[in-house]
Amino acid sequence: MLSRTYLGILILLAFGAFVVYLAAGQFDSRCHVCMRFNGQIICETALASDPSSAQMQATGSACSQLSRGVTDSFNCTAMAPISVKCE
Repeated sequence: MLSRTYLGILILLAFGAFVVYLAAGQFDSRCHVCMRFNGQIICETALASDPSSAQMQATGSACSQLSRGVTDSFNCTAMAPISVKCE
């Protein structure tokens, strides 16, 4: 009975390590984006599999804090960032 418990814990830990390993490999790009909207500036950082996706996620995150409503959010994300730094 005790060996079944250890086997179950070992399988669970192996599965968890596998999931972390797969997830870590997907975030190769990091972008730091600063957006200006309605007189405010917010900077956000995002991780993604490619620089384009990381920039889009960081822009969306910054705009979600700057905007008040769907129309503002759409207008903010349509604007060019004031700075973008991707690694």
